[in-house]
Amino acid sequence: MIKSENVIEILLPINQVMELFKNEDFFQHWQKGLVSSRPLSGEPGKVGSTRDMKIMVSGAIINMKEEITAVDLPHLWEATYRTSGVLNLQSNRFRESETIIKNKVVKSTLWNATSIFKFTGMMRVIAKTRPQLFTNQTYQHMKDFKIFAESKIPVKQY
Repeated sequence: MIKSENVIEILLPINQVMELFKNEDFFQHWQKGLVSSRPLSGEPGKVGSTRDMKIMVSGAIINMKEEITAVDLPHLWEATYRTSGVLNLQSNRFRESETIIKNKVVKSTLWNATSIFKFTGMMRVIAKTRPQLFTNQTYQHMKDFKIFAESKIPVKQY
């Protein structure tokens, strides 16, 4: 098992952050590697809904299933991601804050993400030898979202 926790500040009020975060039309603009996403069951974005995702990782496309497990926006969004040999429990917590930029108070959003990865089979070996493959992924998505949210420019896909 690997657990990681990351915090990032987005220089936008929480309501603006949520409009971008929950809108599936924007996922491709900040989730690097996302090839496709399609709903499988339930109402998209609601607790219990599932979707199939295809993600490009190191030149290969992997299939992943997402199940939303908790939603209390704008403060909480949780999901479970499953792919061969990997289970990722993802908890995202948001709170509005303020920061000072050029002597001016600006509303911002603090995003705290906790990821718990569990492994089976060969993925246990990979996780033990290269844990950064998993711990870095969440933080990279957070940084990409911040760039997209603050600039409205999609991050480069590769």
